[in-house]
Amino acid sequence: MFEWGTPGLIAAYVLVALLLLVFMLATRWSWWLKAGAIVLVSACYLLTYFSYPALLGWPTAENLPARFNLLAINIAEPAPDGDDDGRITLWAIDLDAPQPAEPRAYRVPYTMSLKQKVSAAGEKVRKGLPQLGELRKEEKIAQHATPATATQGEQKKVGAPGEISDVTQGGQDSVAIEFYDLPVPEFPEK
Repeated sequence: MFEWGTPGLIAAYVLVALLLLVFMLATRWSWWLKAGAIVLVSACYLLTYFSYPALLGWPTAENLPARFNLLAINIAEPAPDGDDDGRITLWAIDLDAPQPAEPRAYRVPYTMSLKQKVSAAGEKVRKGLPQLGELRKEEKIAQHATPATATQGEQKKVGAPGEISDVTQGGQDSVAIEFYDLPVPEFPEK
């Protein structure tokens, strides 16, 4: 089956723009109503442009589930020049979902301790040993950290398990995850 994807989305918006242009030329509405319609359609282009990647399966920065089955990992090391802080991407299934959940990619901040834990769990997943991830209370990775104050425009969020907090001065908040081996399911003999 042919999938339209991005070209189909572009074609749909070009058609809408052409219809708007014909409509604007054929009516006797005032110029400000016509300009407002053009601005509204242009805003929809931008809204779609920024909303579309989330539909394509890009990793989300939403909170990790409290308990999840780890399927795969990807670790991007921080750049030496400081342009990129690094990130860890976890593909996981929420075990507490009311109905069977679909796998989802979660992006979490990079820390060396989290990288070591995730790497060890990813190695076990590659060997065929399922991994259960559980969130603990968040931990503060401090490097000469000073608490942010309201006058500095930053607030320290005290989060619930799974909540990723804002970065404060001089330090980085991280998600604290523990990984456990899931038992291999045993099937009854036939």
